[in-house]
Amino acid sequence: MAVDVELRNLKETQKAMDQTVRDLHGTPMMQAIRDATLLITRSARRAAPVDTGRLRASIAPEVVQGAHEVQGVVGSNVVYAPFVETGSRPHWPPPGVLERWSRRHGIPEFLVMRAIALRGTKAQPYLEPAVEENLARIMRLLERAVQKATEGQ
Repeated sequence: MAVDVELRNLKETQKAMDQTVRDLHGTPMMQAIRDATLLITRSARRAAPVDTGRLRASIAPEVVQGAHEVQGVVGSNVVYAPFVETGSRPHWPPPGVLERWSRRHGIPEFLVMRAIALRGTKAQPYLEPAVEENLARIMRLLERAVQKATEGQ
């Protein structure tokens, strides 16, 4: 089965698309991305597991505008955050990193380390579910922003 494709007005289409991309860098898109990151941040904080509250408190949004894109990022600067989100395969943690946790929970550090070496750590997702929970609202925010940007508002 053969398929023939003919492209016409490619340069004009490319120019129109470039203009649309430039239009999407304005205030409506920045506001929509900011609102989306705030939705995700709120949900992620609610869903994050809590021991000391450090992980929950570290979850923060950031909106960055580049030359050709607007990015919203929600994350944590806590070193162990990715391992809480995704879990880990079996490994020996470095000595001392679990000392305070094991003391708080009344479990000898070596036993906690051995359990992690045998089984790894279980994932406790909080970011991915926050995105999924808010996806419909985020899509509506982005649709309105695109509509405002293309209408010139």
